[in-house]
Amino acid sequence: MKIKKALFLIFGLAIILYTITYISGYSLTIDLSPRKHIHKVKCLSDSISPLKKFNFESDDSWEAHLVLDFHDVNLLPKDLPRANYLKTTDISVLKNMGNTWNFKCSHGDMTTVTSKLLLTKNGTVVFETGIHITNEIQGLQSEDFGWIQSKAILQDVKKFKRSFMPVIFI
Repeated sequence: MKIKKALFLIFGLAIILYTITYISGYSLTIDLSPRKHIHKVKCLSDSISPLKKFNFESDDSWEAHLVLDFHDVNLLPKDLPRANYLKTTDISVLKNMGNTWNFKCSHGDMTTVTSKLLLTKNGTVVFETGIHITNEIQGLQSEDFGWIQSKAILQDVKKFKRSFMPVIFI
């Protein structure tokens, strides 16, 4: 009898968590991915293409994870899902990001960027940067290259998919 009650309680809790996640768009995101050979990009000239060096056509498993700060979700453009976690494994989207995410170096910093973009290869983070996405401004922030902006970011992020899992492990 106790096992039935425990299973019923667990099942009920799971349904409640999925429902809250579905309605609110907020998942608990836990980043446990190892970091190995993190790609460092510096602004050594006037322009930078931080994702250009990655070979997305390899047999590796590539994923891009967008983990948004609670406050940034409300600032997202209307055509993006109201969720704090978006992801893509679509190689065509990743290749397009590598080819079109070209930036002019500003040699400056954005005040506070709390959302992040993670690029993983076979479950290991190989690139990490802060990201800011609103209708007016889209850009990346890193201690390596500073603040860089491009309207190309929004076009690719629109193709990321929302997860309905209440807890997400990256």
